[in-house]
Amino acid sequence: MEITFLNAIELLAGFQAFLFAIYLLFNKEGKKLSNYFIAIFIVLLAYNVLDFFADLILNRWSENITALLQILIYLAAPAFFLHVKTSLFPNYRLKTKDLLHTIPFFILLGIVISLIIIENMQGSVPAKTERIIGLCFYAVLYLQTFLYLYFSYRQLKNHKEIFFENYSNTNTNRYGYISNLILFVAVLYSLSMVNIITRWVFQLESFSFISYVVITAVLILFCWLIILGLRSPQLFIDETEAQPAVQKLVKQNAGNSALKPEEENNELIERVNQYMKEKEPFLDASLTLHSLAQKTGILSRELSILINHHLNKHFFDFVNEYRIEKAMELLAAPDRKEYTVLEILYEVGFNSKSSFNTAFKKHTGLTPTEYRRKNKVSVT
Repeated sequence: MEITFLNAIELLAGFQAFLFAIYLLFNKEGKKLSNYFIAIFIVLLAYNVLDFFADLILNRWSENITALLQILIYLAAPAFFLHVKTSLFPNYRLKTKDLLHTIPFFILLGIVISLIIIENMQGSVPAKTERIIGLCFYAVLYLQTFLYLYFSYRQLKNHKEIFFENYSNTNTNRYGYISNLILFVAVLYSLSMVNIITRWVFQLESFSFISYVVITAVLILFCWLIILGLRSPQLFIDETEAQPAVQKLVKQNAGNSALKPEEENNELIERVNQYMKEKEPFLDASLTLHSLAQKTGILSRELSILINHHLNKHFFDFVNEYRIEKAMELLAAPDRKEYTVLEILYEVGFNSKSSFNTAFKKHTGLTPTEYRRKNKVSVT
């Protein structure tokens, strides 16, 4: 069997997909439900896109069985959407209504079985008819995929406010991961659709290079996921459920006669501020609302209302203000003049240079370098 360069890329991507799926499925510390869905997605994607890899596995199976297995790709988009949902909401549990996501799969499975029966009874299907049927199946696939990508984006957008109210860093939460994943998959399927249109609809063999682009994009996607799993394993590990949006918490407590009076709220806010100044928990880049609530002995719901509602600022901004104040102190300190800005931003709890520069300029009106120069501290 002759193996081309494209075949080699397919084999590499395929084995990566299956090995990473095995890791996700059997990782004892993992978020079981979320990991199951992303594992299903990457395996189905590998089987559907990587033709040579799929043929290598199924080359002894009948064409009918292969055709039935190819319908499994219509479970990929629902699996992707449910991965996004269970990643953003770790305590989410599957409901009976989630079975509705499988309806397109079973409808198309029934159609394929009917076509197989007709073909066995009447002989082979004309090439033109087979091509039209194939294009219809592709149209349904891409329509389904882009709809689910839109639904996933809506889930992410709705979660954005919750993210800023519960987390203090963009890179310690899966918000950025999900955002990049949605974008990556959208680009991948767009390239795949262009490939199908040029080669199946217009039959332009001169555009065959797009196949290389698609397969390479799949390989890059799998490599990116594996690197994320190695560098940021917390993305695939259970985390505490975030508190709902503060507006919802306030609304839920509106009819509660036991609500704390304003004086008590002010005392709790002072207690939190005092703790932030003395213990400096903001130096931990992974600080969350839940972990701060545990440290201060305040319920997470109460702390969310105190910071996100009474102080009228996101927890994200609340923590980063302390980080910026600490950074200003270190940038102006003579004994820290040999420290680079990058070293200082990591020391105060940031883990992204761009987010640090943005927050610093918003707070001071200056860049970190300008602030250091203004305070006459230079790096030797």
